[in-house]
Amino acid sequence: ASSTARQDVGRSACLQYEPKHFWLGLFYKDFFKRSETSLFTVPLALGLYYAVCPVQNVLAATALVFRLMEAALGLVSTMTGFAGVKAVLAHSSFGTALLDLAHWDDSTAFAAFVFTMGSTLFFYLFLKSGYIPRVLAWWGLFASVVAMAACLTHLLRPGFPAMTMYAWLPMLLAETSTGLWLLIKSVKVAD
Repeated sequence: ASSTARQDVGRSACLQYEPKHFWLGLFYKDFFKRSETSLFTVPLALGLYYAVCPVQNVLAATALVFRLMEAALGLVSTMTGFAGVKAVLAHSSFGTALLDLAHWDDSTAFAAFVFTMGSTLFFYLFLKSGYIPRVLAWWGLFASVVAMAACLTHLLRPGFPAMTMYAWLPMLLAETSTGLWLLIKSVKVAD
């Protein structure tokens, strides 16, 4: 009889805590699904920084800062997209500032503009370094400037679509081809 009572107590305790852990698990799964782009930006940016740092340290560090800002803005926008997080943040002045930042970033695509600034600097440094073919570096620089112009136009004229396919298609080709080149050929960085 006592073992049955212990099983019932254990089962009810498990049922009592299961929904909390279930919803917490869903939150983490949804959070990582929504923020994986921002999270993967950090190691990518660090790798690019390490590759081009010998070329010009200050510009490489500036490009790294832009890409880390992009990741941070993406994470803030992702976090504030959850109703529970919004409710908690709404009760403090810092939280309200984060909510305002996320709303402003979502409406202006400022993170995309910051991305293009970092991308422009990285492609410029790749052009100076000769680590990748010049045509690829020039294409990346061109694509970054085109996307930056679209984002800047959207910041100044919110009716203009910053994420227009025509502005981002060259960037897609540049980023993909550069990534494949770096995966296949690699970069020999001087110590």
